[in-house]
Amino acid sequence: MLQIHASTFTAARQALALSLALYKDCVITVDNSLQQHIHYNRTLTAIVQVLEKLSQRCSYHNNTITLHPQPLPAFTANLTLHPLCPITDILLTLAPALIRNAIQTDIVWHGVTHCQYAPSTGFVRFGLAPLLSQYGCYIACATKKFGFYTATGTALSKVYPHTKQEMGAIVTATRITGIRIYIANIDQEFAFFQKKELCNALALRDEAVGIMQVANVANHGNAIDVFFATGDIPSMLSFTMPLYDDTGNFVFEDTMMKDFLNTVITTCLQSYEYIPLPVVEEALPFLVAAGYECSLFAKLNPKIIESEGYAVCTLIKK
Repeated sequence: MLQIHASTFTAARQALALSLALYKDCVITVDNSLQQHIHYNRTLTAIVQVLEKLSQRCSYHNNTITLHPQPLPAFTANLTLHPLCPITDILLTLAPALIRNAIQTDIVWHGVTHCQYAPSTGFVRFGLAPLLSQYGCYIACATKKFGFYTATGTALSKVYPHTKQEMGAIVTATRITGIRIYIANIDQEFAFFQKKELCNALALRDEAVGIMQVANVANHGNAIDVFFATGDIPSMLSFTMPLYDDTGNFVFEDTMMKDFLNTVITTCLQSYEYIPLPVVEEALPFLVAAGYECSLFAKLNPKIIESEGYAVCTLIKK
């Protein structure tokens, strides 16, 4: 049985995903910082609950998650999560195992589509899926209704069977192709300020940055999607303004705008040489489940070997 200590939420989630995909019993010791973090601890509990509903032998007691994985067959379902649970955290836990099936899985999700703690549903479609498709792993996710943190949205996902595919040459020159700013129930001047700051910091033309007012959203929301291209492989990073705290209280302050934009700009400036690191990190469980060697990952972005997710992958792959 694999013994893993997870100090980050992503490492814990990916350990569960790989245990499920490779049928390896796993005991995950959750770091105290994660267990004490209201959102991450709540989401780990939600993941375990979904796995239990899918007939997996999984438990979470004190600071330990234990998974004795059973084969996860393809299925069609409507899954409703609570309004503080990101859809992508559940999807990215299940999908690496589902690509190993002979038929596709279709899920209608009801939950959070945009959250400061998790990749957005748009990230799966525009950021992760294009890279995975280069390696015969196909996943689709369409946002039908935005659900910013504390509100329920809707997304449709499809996970297709993996197909063997020859790897092409890996191109490392990356550029930003555009930015889209989403606002919901917020003054449009808010978005125009973000647009000006992003254009100046990232040397983008005015027409490269678009603004979209999101309708039919019950709460406030602000997200920024940054689109990249590495050779002919498109990708995207999604950022969500933390307008609500872990318990769902509205907490916006003016200083948060500067911090949020600094995060977006700094991350983008670090993503020019290779496929953006967050995209590669989320691809790891899929590529391992598809049978690729861990040595491939460093070619996509050399910094990946410093991540806890990479360490988890190499441990489970043994």
